[in-house]
Amino acid sequence: MKKVVVLLKNGNDLDLILKSYMALKNLFKFEIVPIYIRDIAYKIPISETVLNSGGAAEILNEMEDDFIAEVHAAFKKFKIDTELLIQSEVGVDEIKNLLKTSDLLMLEQDSYLNDLFLDLLKIAYRPIIVLRNTPLTFDNISIISNDGVKVNNSVYSFLNLFPELLLKNIPILTWNCNYEKHYLVELLENKGVSSDVVNFNSKDDTIKDFYFALNKFNLVIMGNLSRSFFFEKITNRTGINLLENLNTSIFIA
Repeated sequence: MKKVVVLLKNGNDLDLILKSYMALKNLFKFEIVPIYIRDIAYKIPISETVLNSGGAAEILNEMEDDFIAEVHAAFKKFKIDTELLIQSEVGVDEIKNLLKTSDLLMLEQDSYLNDLFLDLLKIAYRPIIVLRNTPLTFDNISIISNDGVKVNNSVYSFLNLFPELLLKNIPILTWNCNYEKHYLVELLENKGVSSDVVNFNSKDDTIKDFYFALNKFNLVIMGNLSRSFFFEKITNRTGINLLENLNTSIFIA
């Protein structure tokens, strides 16, 4: 049995998220572990004393919450019979604990990379699917690669998590990485998957050309970023730019 932790926040597109979960359920028999993260600062002013005493979650759980009602209605629509876990936004420890008995984390995240999302990238020891714009499908998959160990790990994790896909070919798209040997090609071949390396470079292409090509796919596999996200940002590293500019779903491990 496989489990996916599905992270919900106020304002999420529940139809997109739950259709994506149903794809995981129908194709790979995943069970859902849904958790709703409250934004304490947004809801009501709570004194530091109350927050530190642990009373904040208790107070918030008693409040009328329209979004939670929407979640329960959406669960009923998709015939999902499970408990919705509710947590105050005070950190990612609860998600870390849930991942101890789960295989995957899934959430909707727009191009604005908020602190919670960046924290999740730092602590996640399970793969993450980032949803954007359309429900998750596995019909058209590609890989963004610099042939480093992080993307190699992501691809390896993807193939082992979804062996039922029986993939025949996954294109590899690169940016300024015209290597004579691409080890990721050999890894895929060892798993029975062929691949074509499509090289983009700053001499012949624009970065918008690269993003445009990637956005044609339903799902893009990429490596996780370094833990120093501030450094990634100020040095204009490709990983942050990709997360901010891709409009399709992303698999990160």
